[in-house]
Amino acid sequence: MAYFEKLKLQIATPKNMKKYFLIIASLFTIALSAQDKQVIKGTPPTQYIEHKVKDGETLGSIGRKYGKTVAQIAKANKIKTSGLLKKGAVLKIPVTAKNLSTQPATNTTSSASGTAIYHKVAKGENLYKISQAYHKVDVKLLREWNGLKNDVVKVGQQLIVGYIKSNDNVSAVKSAPAQEPVIIQQAPVTAEATPVSTAPAKKEEIPAVKEKEPAATTTPVTPVAAPKTIAPEPVAKTAPADEYAYTPQQGDEGYFAIPYAKKEANATQQFRSGDAATFKTISGWSDRKFYVLINDVAPGTIVRITGTNNKSICAKVLSSLVETKGGTGLLLRMSNSAAAALGMSDTRFPVSVTFFE
Repeated sequence: MAYFEKLKLQIATPKNMKKYFLIIASLFTIALSAQDKQVIKGTPPTQYIEHKVKDGETLGSIGRKYGKTVAQIAKANKIKTSGLLKKGAVLKIPVTAKNLSTQPATNTTSSASGTAIYHKVAKGENLYKISQAYHKVDVKLLREWNGLKNDVVKVGQQLIVGYIKSNDNVSAVKSAPAQEPVIIQQAPVTAEATPVSTAPAKKEEIPAVKEKEPAATTTPVTPVAAPKTIAPEPVAKTAPADEYAYTPQQGDEGYFAIPYAKKEANATQQFRSGDAATFKTISGWSDRKFYVLINDVAPGTIVRITGTNNKSICAKVLSSLVETKGGTGLLLRMSNSAAAALGMSDTRFPVSVTFFE
């Protein structure tokens, strides 16, 4: 009994309490570090890591972080490319030779080549077998990254096998203003600027030219006079039928806010969110007619685009979005005048979109 009392007093001394506190803190730090590690799961060729969605993240921003497209992440998780992401949701991020680098600058978990990816050693594995499973990474690199003096590994040991290639820096370079595509406005857009109109320009009728009639002759031997033609009467050029009485005002949602408000009674509101960029155009700077390129929305649809500053504009869909350099993972491209009206000066920025169909 006296022994246990003595042991209790030894544990309760300030010196021992400090020692046990340091041990507990160390264990907590180790456990937290283990949770932060990106341990690869699955088997080739369907290996993946997991990402926990944070507030404000989109498929586009996550895709850039891990070097994957929106479509690839959506397919791996069986979700729509335009679907909303819930904070705290866990996404599978495919790991392939295209986004797994085997030549980082350093062996830290935040090297210039991306985030470190770990493999958990299974029974019967050795460094050579592991290197073959990860695109034949050099065994010397595996030893260097993990501080190993030889090829001996233990079951359950977590080893760095590569680094995720991030597209953040690449996107920033490719999305520079000099690389922005220049969109030439086609006939439907140009016609809308015409001041008078009751019918679409494409329905403009061109008067037919009357058939040529030979001139009368005096005798059979007289040469036939040159045939006469009657010139068509000039027809006034018409503008599209969707012309509305509108006076541009700084800060409003633009010309297309009028048709957006005139939605059909049985129309269903749709929602999209993601990253946006711009294209160059002369339209919209004075008449505030804004245009947008977006996939899965019918051309001619009027959409409302809202920025992170809660400013919004209404724009007309010209056509689908064609992927260009620096455009990976984009939801849409809007006219540069629309981006200016939204107060967006970055080459790439998050937006939300609503429309009716």
